[in-house]
Amino acid sequence: MILFSLYFHFRRPAMCLKGLSYLPVITIILTLGTFILSYILAVFKKDVNAYFPYISDTGTKVPESCVFGQLLNMASAISICTLYVRYKLVKSIVQPEDDSILKLNKHAFFWGILSPLGLSLVANFQETSVEIVHVIGATMVLGFGVVYEFLQTAISFQMHPSYNGLRICKVRLVISIISVIGFLTSTASAVVSRIQGHPEDKLHWKPTDGGFAAHITSTISEWLTALAFIGFFFTFISDFRKLNINVEAQLQVRHLDEHYVPYDDVNEESRLLV
Repeated sequence: MILFSLYFHFRRPAMCLKGLSYLPVITIILTLGTFILSYILAVFKKDVNAYFPYISDTGTKVPESCVFGQLLNMASAISICTLYVRYKLVKSIVQPEDDSILKLNKHAFFWGILSPLGLSLVANFQETSVEIVHVIGATMVLGFGVVYEFLQTAISFQMHPSYNGLRICKVRLVISIISVIGFLTSTASAVVSRIQGHPEDKLHWKPTDGGFAAHITSTISEWLTALAFIGFFFTFISDFRKLNINVEAQLQVRHLDEHYVPYDDVNEESRLLV
């Protein structure tokens, strides 16, 4: 259902990378590429089981941990840029009298950037090395990611019909619901699996291990949530096509060796050197 809606929303020539649409595209490619590449490496080296390991499990041992960490750090940085551009887009198009949308936009950006910050923790602190930091990072990625999705969905609905259509609102709502169900299911199942069983090798759960069913439920839900997040970034592509952000440099001096002088006060009588 969600993929069908996304296909018909973006199948037009508008899919071309114009404006700043390359930002969510790069975020999607980096994130999905990290998951796939680290999974292939980990399974090939038999560091994890082929059937639904945790995403983090695939980036625990060398060399896949190097790929996992490097690419996720890059994805974290680009995703922060993507969230900032989304914030600026909403701020620019919405009129000042739409105060509720502007407030929601600020909250969404604040809570949203905590998710990629958590992603950097996941990338740099492997679960077998510093588990507590890794778990905190994973919780930030999924938890604050879900919060961001629902805030952006609320913004989209409030922007209808003045600034965007209803279809994109429904698509984002479906993705947000899938994400929160996946997050809650993954978290609850992980707790149950920890209570029911303690396998000798956490990276190689066996069907005979206690809590195996709960473990598999948790890992599948985590993958589903991660893919839903990627799908949510996909919904930004069409919007970002219509936006460009320019950076303008304003020199406050006429010579880089002189002290700061207000820009308007720089004139022919201003001292060149102190």
